[in-house]
Amino acid sequence: MKKLKFYLKCALTAFFMMCVFLSCSTDDKEFVVSQESTDLSKIANVKLVDKVGQSEIEVTTDYVKEKWENALIDEGFDVKLEKFQILESFDEIKQSKVYFLKAVSKDGTIETGAFLSSTDVKGVYVLEKKTCSCQGCPTGCNLVVSGSSCSCSPCTGPNKSCTKTETVVIE
Repeated sequence: MKKLKFYLKCALTAFFMMCVFLSCSTDDKEFVVSQESTDLSKIANVKLVDKVGQSEIEVTTDYVKEKWENALIDEGFDVKLEKFQILESFDEIKQSKVYFLKAVSKDGTIETGAFLSSTDVKGVYVLEKKTCSCQGCPTGCNLVVSGSSCSCSPCTGPNKSCTKTETVVIE
């Protein structure tokens, strides 16, 4: 009888520990914040969409690279985007978390991205029309998000400049 109680206690303890462990798992998070990746699916555990007119296009790594690289070419920068990162901030006015999808060029001289907004559908986020870019040096000139605004950190080293571009499309 003592052995049965012992095994029962062990089984219950193991069960509760498993429940605690699984409830603390990070697999259900929508984003992996501040981790760089060459693949969007590794840092976004949600569906990302881009609204183009009346259509919704699913955002993949290749889609966002092509769209943003073409936009940068239109601005006079022929670069290849290599790494992606989700930035998280807090909007004091709306009292909610804010997410931003950032892309970094292969040479590190350009960082660009767009804010993400949640939709009425759980697990679906839309690329917003407000975008930000920082162009300058490979050390410093990092795109930083604070609330619903963005800025660029200064370049490190002498005679280095950093330029911020912010675009808002009003439809």
